[in-house]
Amino acid sequence: MPNYGRSGRCLTCKRRRVKCDEARPACSPCRRLGLNCGGYNKNYAFKDENFRFTAQGLRKSVNEQNALVQHSTGVGEPSRSLLTGADVAIPFFLLNYASMGRSLAVGRGFYETLIPVYTSQCHNSPLSLAISAVAAGIYSFWRHEDAAQEESHTAPYCQAVVSLRSALDHPDERAKPATALAVLVLHLYESLHAVYNARPARPVHHQGALSLLPVAALDGLDGVIGTHVKAFVLHTEISSAVRQKRSMHPNAYSYATSPHSSSLVPGSFSSTLDSIGALVAELQADYVHQLPHLHSSGTLLEQQCRAWIAQAEQINDLLQAWARDVPDDWRPVRLTSVQDFSLSIAAYQSACEIYPSCLIATFWNLWRFHRLLLLQMTASATQHIPVLRDEPSVEECESAGSIQELVDGICYSVPFCLGNRAGQSCLSDFANPDISFPSYHSLAPGDSRHRDWKSTPLSKDEHHRHMVAYGAWHLLSPLSNLLTLVSDDHGGRFVARCLRPGQLQWIREQFLRTCTLLRLPAARAFSEQKGRISSPLPSADDAAETLAKQVRKGARFMSGP
Repeated sequence: MPNYGRSGRCLTCKRRRVKCDEARPACSPCRRLGLNCGGYNKNYAFKDENFRFTAQGLRKSVNEQNALVQHSTGVGEPSRSLLTGADVAIPFFLLNYASMGRSLAVGRGFYETLIPVYTSQCHNSPLSLAISAVAAGIYSFWRHEDAAQEESHTAPYCQAVVSLRSALDHPDERAKPATALAVLVLHLYESLHAVYNARPARPVHHQGALSLLPVAALDGLDGVIGTHVKAFVLHTEISSAVRQKRSMHPNAYSYATSPHSSSLVPGSFSSTLDSIGALVAELQADYVHQLPHLHSSGTLLEQQCRAWIAQAEQINDLLQAWARDVPDDWRPVRLTSVQDFSLSIAAYQSACEIYPSCLIATFWNLWRFHRLLLLQMTASATQHIPVLRDEPSVEECESAGSIQELVDGICYSVPFCLGNRAGQSCLSDFANPDISFPSYHSLAPGDSRHRDWKSTPLSKDEHHRHMVAYGAWHLLSPLSNLLTLVSDDHGGRFVARCLRPGQLQWIREQFLRTCTLLRLPAARAFSEQKGRISSPLPSADDAAETLAKQVRKGARFMSGP
């Protein structure tokens, strides 16, 4: 990293971006806060700082910033004058989102490849600028910054778009995994802002990523990076097709369902789940778009409905086979609030299921949602077959039991993802000892439920940071999709009837809680209106349904369930 000239400040004040009186041997601001004054460096030369973006370097950088927070305030809120700029936002983002709790063996390939590719890029490359924009945007969320401070991430976003357009004009640059990653990072930026601004996400970056599939290089960094980037593009297209009830892009569908689709990421259970998800997306699109054009009765309609039911059963068998094949340490472990975790943690039926990481919990919720979609379509198609419609069949009763079990599984993941958190998220949550999450650390070594957690390289503190960063966000889509599913015209009422009394209301409450934690504007407005006695109190059910639809529109091109 080049140093362009003297700043007139000691190195510590320069890093903190605060005024320095240049006193020697230590300046007054450093002495007042008890910090180690870095002195005044007069040697301006190239400095290799790639170590900052290794896992160890990222932890050190964030720990240093946490120390500044502790020195600057006694109430847990960070001083805005201490923590500003990309030198803080980028390490914060890379550590808590791209490093903590992630590995190529488990992940989908996007976040897991950012750091090794990012360290090979110059500071003005499309990927570097895109990461600066996303990091600044996410960091501003945690700091509760308002719209007036959006320039910190809109400026690098615009620069990244200009730089990316230039790179796409050169065939060599266009075929590099770093270029595809830059597109995906900009796509993440667009989706985040769509969700937070309650507007439909624009498809430009998602379509750009799909257009790069045929030319994306698979030989970068021994082929590992390119392979994972391509797999992640396919994953986002599958998720988008399911959310929008549309067919997949032809190129993406051919990649995802080819006989060699598992070779995209050898041994990856997430890639296998995606290949099954592609079948779910195509069946759903075929059912939703063809059904209105068929006659309301007749042999053709009955034959087509039977064919849809048969396809749904075949795909469901594949999903159940996936669940049987996953590693033992991926399987959820049941805890009860009476003996395993605090009663302050909201839990449905006093139960919680824990996982090695938030990402693995997301895999299971995606698996559950795929199965719910298949059961929903089966129940809807059954209504068009007179023999099956007239009286409840054994299959229908079994489907009702399966739906209840799958929805319970999503409910049991809520305590794991949210813990006892309440109110709006803030930076101090990362080090707040009063926040607790049920986890594998809750199990005693001699507990019969204790497993060889091969997928859990995280300490208790690291797991806490991982869940604070990801828990609410990873729960947002499963809950919003579930609420949308039960109100759907195609079998949604059947799904709702399968639930226990009060369960749907509990799900709505936890969804609103999740939106409040994430500081979604609509959720904040609902909470503020509830606090005004003079204002008419909006229905929590209506607020949850409206928010769920907004989230799905904003996240329609995002990864996830």
